[in-house]
Amino acid sequence: MGATKAVEPTLGRARQPPVAGIGASAGGIRALQTFFTTLPEKTGIAFVVIVHLAPEHSSELPNILASRTSMPVVQVGEPVPLEADHVYVTPPDRRLEIGDNHIAARAFEQPRGQRAPIDLFFRSLAEQRGDGFAIVLTGAGSDGTVGLKAIKEAGGIILVQDPGEAEYGSMPRSAIATGLADFVLPLADMGRNLLDLAKSKSHVPSASELDEQIHVQNILDHVRARTGHDFAHYKKSTIMRRIARRAQVNKTERLQDYLTFLKENVEEVQALFADLLISVTTFFRDPKAFEALAENVVPQFFASRSIDDAIRIWVPGCATGEEAYSIAMLLFEEAAKHDVRPEIQVFATDLDVGALAVAREGLYPPAIASDVGEERLLRFFSREGKPLPGQARAARRPPVRDPQPA
Repeated sequence: MGATKAVEPTLGRARQPPVAGIGASAGGIRALQTFFTTLPEKTGIAFVVIVHLAPEHSSELPNILASRTSMPVVQVGEPVPLEADHVYVTPPDRRLEIGDNHIAARAFEQPRGQRAPIDLFFRSLAEQRGDGFAIVLTGAGSDGTVGLKAIKEAGGIILVQDPGEAEYGSMPRSAIATGLADFVLPLADMGRNLLDLAKSKSHVPSASELDEQIHVQNILDHVRARTGHDFAHYKKSTIMRRIARRAQVNKTERLQDYLTFLKENVEEVQALFADLLISVTTFFRDPKAFEALAENVVPQFFASRSIDDAIRIWVPGCATGEEAYSIAMLLFEEAAKHDVRPEIQVFATDLDVGALAVAREGLYPPAIASDVGEERLLRFFSREGKPLPGQARAARRPPVRDPQPA
C-alpha cells in the first residue's frame, strides 16, 4: 500500500477538488482503516482526517492509514496544497484549517477541556468550500455536531456511520439527533456512496440559463403549493445552493429531473423545505457584534429603570435558539451590575417548528463550550447526567434555564 509523503508548500492550484472532512474519536483508528480500505486509489477527493489525539504524544496515524490506502498520507504542519487523492491528517495538539486552496495546522485558542477540533474543521470547510462532505464516524462525546449545521447551510452533504455498528456510538448519535444527516450508513457502504455523490457533484445544475431559472421557479411553486410557504423573495444564491444540494443528494443531474422527482416523492418536498429553512446559528456567532451590543446597547436598557419596569426583547428568526439565549445571557450579566433589576423577557420566533422545539428544550451539545466560554458555561448551563467541572452535583438545574425566553 502507500507510504507517507512530504508535500511541498506551494499553494497555487487552479482546480479545487471536493473535500471530505472525516471526524472520529474513540475507536476511530479501526473505523478509519476500514473506511480507507474500501476506497480506490483514484477518487478525485481530498480527504481530511480529524481525530482526538493526546497532545503530549506523537501520532502514528499517518503510517497506520498509509498501510490501508494507496493515496499519499500527509500529517499537516505548515500550509500545503489540498490535492485530490491525498489524505491529510491532523497532528497532535493542533487543529486543521482550510484557506484558499491549502490546508494548515493551527494552535488551539481554547483551553484543553473545551477543544472541539472536528467542529472547528467543519466550520472551516463550510466557510471555504461550501459544498464539501462531512463524515462523522465512531466516537465518544458530540464533537462535530455544531459544525454540521454550517456544512449543510453552505450546501455540503453529511454522512454518518450507523451508530449500531460503531464501536462508540455517542458521536454518530449526536450528529443524527440534529436531523441534518443526509445518509446514515455502515462503513462498508460509506465509501461507495461518497464516490457516487462526488461524481454527481460534477453534474449539479446551475440556474444561469433561462430554462433552468424556469425550473427553479417551478420547484418553488411546487413547494409553496405543498407547504403554503413562499420562498420567492429569498436570496437567489441561497435558494439555488439548497436546491442543488438536494439534487446532488438524490443523484438527479438536471433541474428538470429533480422537479420530476420532487413531484413524485412527497417526502422530498419536506426535505427540501427543511433545507430551505436551515440557518447557521451558534452562541455569540459574531463576537465583535455581541461585544458592541454588550458595551453600547444593553447598558441603556437598564438606565433609569425601576423595579416595576420590564425589558422585553424579540429575536425573530431565532432558529434553534442560540442567538436568543446569547442575548439573554448579556442581559442577565448586565442586570447583575445594578441594584434595581427589572423583569427581563426574551421572545423568540421562527418559521421552522422543528428548530423552535430545539430552542424551547434548551439542550445543546458540550461542543458549544468553545463558543460560550468557561465562565458562562458554568453560570448558565448544566450538563445532563453529570455536573460541569466546577459545579456541585447537588446544584443541578435544567440546561439554559437562567436566561430563558418568555
